[in-house]
Amino acid sequence: MQRPRGFTLIELIIVIALIGLLALVASTRIQDASLNVRISAAINQITSDLEQVKTLALAHHKNMSLTFNVSTESYSIHKNGTLMTDYPGSNSGIIDLSQGTFTGVDITSTNINGSNVINIDKWGNVLN
Repeated sequence: MQRPRGFTLIELIIVIALIGLLALVASTRIQDASLNVRISAAINQITSDLEQVKTLALAHHKNMSLTFNVSTESYSIHKNGTLMTDYPGSNSGIIDLSQGTFTGVDITSTNINGSNVINIDKWGNVLN
């Protein structure tokens, strides 16, 4: 007498369920990793812009500022209190963190000594 070959229906259902569970766990981890990459990119962008603003303050011998706007998920660059519309990599002086590479990154609050502005004097010193 020959033994039946193959898998039972229950064995196939269990294997398919396990594959589905593994796929769900993997996709969740990939989404988390993707968000972490976007957050790191946003931090690098802000840090880079802050260094650039400091350099511009020294080069132009003007007071500069970086102003965060929580409601629009953006920040803007100002020279002597005026929006710097020609700031490189900005949209008329505004860097938007709600789209592109930074989609999904939220600025939930800012508190820079009770303000949302980082002020840099013409010698490159952070004032607040």
